[in-house]
Order: sequence, then structure tokens, then C-alpha cells
Amino acid sequence: MVRRLIAPAPSRHARARAALACAGLLGLLGAALSLTQPAAPPQSASPAKSASLVDSIASQAQGALPSLSGVAHAAPPPADEGSAAAGSLRADLDALVDGARDLSGAQIGVSVVDLASGEVLYAREADRALNPASNAKLVTTAAALSILGPEHRYSTRVWTAGTIDADGVLQGDLYLQGGGDPSLVTGEVYELAGQLVAAGLTRVKGKIIVDATRFDGDGWPPGFEQKSEFASHRAPGGAMSVNYNTFEVHARPGAVGASPTLRLLPEVDDLALESKATTVAGKRNKLWVSTREEGGKTVVTFHGEIGTEAPAASYRYPVADPSRYAGELLALSLRQRGVKLGNKARAQSGEVPKDARLLATHRSETLSQLCRSVNKWSNNFMAEQILRTLEPGDGATAEQALERMREYTKSIGVEQSGLVLGNGSGLYDNNAISPAAMTQLLAAVYADFRIRSDYLASLAVMGKDGTTRSRLHDSQAGGWVRVKTGTLDDVSALSGYAGAQGKDPIAFSILMNGLERKQRRQARALQDALAERIAAERAK
Repeated sequence: MVRRLIAPAPSRHARARAALACAGLLGLLGAALSLTQPAAPPQSASPAKSASLVDSIASQAQGALPSLSGVAHAAPPPADEGSAAAGSLRADLDALVDGARDLSGAQIGVSVVDLASGEVLYAREADRALNPASNAKLVTTAAALSILGPEHRYSTRVWTAGTIDADGVLQGDLYLQGGGDPSLVTGEVYELAGQLVAAGLTRVKGKIIVDATRFDGDGWPPGFEQKSEFASHRAPGGAMSVNYNTFEVHARPGAVGASPTLRLLPEVDDLALESKATTVAGKRNKLWVSTREEGGKTVVTFHGEIGTEAPAASYRYPVADPSRYAGELLALSLRQRGVKLGNKARAQSGEVPKDARLLATHRSETLSQLCRSVNKWSNNFMAEQILRTLEPGDGATAEQALERMREYTKSIGVEQSGLVLGNGSGLYDNNAISPAAMTQLLAAVYADFRIRSDYLASLAVMGKDGTTRSRLHDSQAGGWVRVKTGTLDDVSALSGYAGAQGKDPIAFSILMNGLERKQRRQARALQDALAERIAAERAK
């Protein structure tokens, strides 16, 4: 199968910085925030930013409001303007959306709810069910924290039904059993191997058998079949998974006329590298790859050309067989720890015998900590793994887990009309939710003392970390807005909370569908402007 090799793209943070620089949108929040947020010291507004949003709205009434790319966002009215300022929120948000003429043709839904009073502060197409992209992870993590508990941990175990003699020789098989851990990585497999060595193991005469029966099987989550892209974010899942079911290839140029220098990490037996590429003079990288299954291995072949002056690069790809990959990684770890393995040790699938005894265990971080990777960094693989574990017992299917999540949304009062929960990550066109339903979810989680703090801690802090580190970074609203982003080819989303010292936050959801690629920058700029104005409202 031919694959196109894609070099690492600029970071989301770099793209966000470029977007904000081009849009020229974000200014200081001014008096409203200065008076209430202790983390943002008071400062005087510069002359260029002294006009309020009310002035912008007045210019709109005169037909003079420019498109969003030309709006200079100034400080909102100070708190002492009283009810007139409070009543301006709807008009201000309308003006921002209406002024975004570069987003014409897009479907834009917005819901803003005051969690202190329950009042709907703003609604625009709020009941229209839209594709939320990665905002779907907000539903997945809320359900997981509620059903499994923030303290939940995933266990990966090694068993045997054989005997270990006085010389440390195992007469029998090793069983590697997965519990659906979404975060297991190479170093932790080495720790399992270390536990086995510490227990005296020196040689394994049997096989390494992988038990992944916690799930109904390895494979792609629902909706992932919509595209055939060979990309790390489209890795298959499995109860016994490691490294997010991906591997790395490091490539750098060789001498002119020679093959590039390639290195596989981790160097497991079920993966093989092959080069049909050539090093040439120059700086351009024209490498591409193909893959094939051969002799129980995935063979990755590099083709094309790479220049002698091209920088070294690393590429991450999905594995074809998660269970086999995990078993081979345990075998590699044992060998590198000095344990001898026979030819029969190639990883196979099977189940742990009932009379097996436990040799080693690894427990993951708590679910509360894992959710931070899901929401702050939008990890698709982890979201899908966590979703599948909502269904207890062995043989869990994606549909069973999705039904558990649907039951959760019903139990907390989320509007079910138009709600479609098709996978846990939001990847591809498999989910639909309205902005109003999203703020219902956010309100219900905030009201649940058991999980509120863990959920809030999992969200990206605008201007500070995660996928929003460079958004609102030059605004006094930075640090006061916690969100989840969402991006697909034609979707952009931002949902979360805008807070202030000593007050319950405002929940908001901004879902945009039908975007053209060239509109993404403007979509994010509008989201930032709306979030900034909502934060100013809460700060009064």
C-alpha cells in the first residue's frame, strides 16, 4: 500500500500565533478584568484601545463595522456602568458574529449560560445539532470521570501458569494481559520486564502470549473507516496497547548516491524497515513510504529522495496489529534486560489460564491525570481507549460503551434531540451535539462536586497551556478561560468555562460547521473574541 510521508507540521501553537497576528484581534480586557482578577494587575488602556465594544456596535448600526479581520477589540465597559453594560452582552456577541463576514456560509451555533443563576445569557442557533469535532471529548471525559471515578487506574499484568526453576528458567509461557490502559509506553514495559528480572527470571522456554480480551478485539474505533490516511492520530485500539499503538522512524540523509540513514523506535521484531530511497544534493525532502504485511511483520519501505542538506526528521505511524506489537515490545525489553528467549517466544494471542499466577503489574496514572492529556492536548487514541472501558467486564464493544455514555448524558439532563454519540474522540463525521446541549453538560459537570475539580483541571487554559497556549496569551482573559478545542477539515469548536475570582463561571459552547480551509484562522479569531468578551462579563 502506498503511503505519503508527511513531515511534522508546524505546531498548533505556532499556527495559533500566526492566526492571531494576522487577525490583529485581541486587546486588553481593561477595567472590568483589572478590577476583579488578582492575577492581572490594573493598567491603563492605551489610546489605541480606549474605545469600548459599544462604540463598535454603534458603528455597525451606521453600516461601518468592518469584517472581523479588521476589528480592533478594545476593553469592554467598566463594571460601574451597571445594567447598561450587563445588557450589552447579547448585542456585543451578535456584533462580533455578524461582523465576521469572512465566515459567510458557515453554520455558527453559540450557547452562553451563567452557572450562578442558570440564566441563558446568549443563544444563537443554540439548538442546532452540529459536528463538535474534538469537543466530543468533553462528553467522553465527563462520562468516564462520573462512571469510573477520578481515582480509577488501569492495570497491565504479566502472568504464568508454568514453573520457574532455581536457575530462573521458566518452563512455560508468559502472558501479557492488557486492561485497556490508554497511556502505556515503552519505558513502562521495560519496568514490567524489570519486575520479572527482579523475581529471578533468566530464561523463557515457552511463548509470549498477549491477552487482549478486555475488549472484543483490536481495530479502529467507529467512524475511523471514513478515511484511509496513514497517520498516527488514526491508530487502531486494543485492550493491550502501547505507545498509543504507534512507532517512530528517524530519517537523515546519507552520502550522495547512498540510502538515507533510517532508524526504527522501538526496534521490535514485528516491524521492519526497507529503503529504496536515495540521498541527493540539495535541501529538499521528497521521501514517501509504502507498507506491506510479510511473514508476520509490517515492512515499511522508504522511497524517493532526500537532500544532503535536508534536516533530520522523525515520523510517527500507526501499527497494524496492536497485540502483536505489545508482545514483541515485551520480548525486546526482556532480551535487553538479559533474559534469554527461545524461537517460540514470538508474540501470539491467547487468554490467561485460570490457574496462572501473577508475576508483575503496572498501574497507570489516575483517570483524573489521564483526562488532562485527552482534553488539554486532544489525544484521540486515549479518548477512544477510555470510552471502551466504560463497559465493564471482558469483551467490551464500542457500541456497549457508547450506550453507557448515552445513558450518562440522559441522567444529567442533556437534551437528546439531535444528539449523536458515535465515537469518543470526535474524529471524522460521527458525532453531533447542539451548543445548548453542550452547555447543559458543562453545567451538570460543574454541579457534580465529585468530578468538578478533575474535569476543570483537564481543560486547556487559554493563554497558558495545551492546544490554547498561544490563544488569548496577550489578553487579561488569559488564565481565566478553560476550554476544549475542536478541529476537522470543515469544523472548528471551542467550549468551556470563563471564570472570575469568587464567582461561579459562565459556560459557553461555540460550534462552527461548513468552514472552508481558508476560514479556519478567522473562525479561531472569532472564538477568541467571543471568549474574551464572555470573560469580561464574568469579571464584572
